[in-house]
Amino acid sequence: MTQRTRTRKAISIIRGLTVVGAGLFGFGYMQFHVVEPISIKIWLIPVTIFAAGIAILWDDFKNP
Repeated sequence: MTQRTRTRKAISIIRGLTVVGAGLFGFGYMQFHVVEPISIKIWLIPVTIFAAGIAILWDDFKNP
């Protein structure tokens, strides 16, 4: 693997945190503000976004 510059790694960490935050926000919105029953397919959207953010952060912190 190639070494990343500090700027590129910082941008990646910010992007990962943003994606994790968006996933948590989507999950929280669906949990507390949606009244009707929701299909499991719709629940997969915020879960997938959250998982993508975790994967980005995992890659950033695992590889120096």
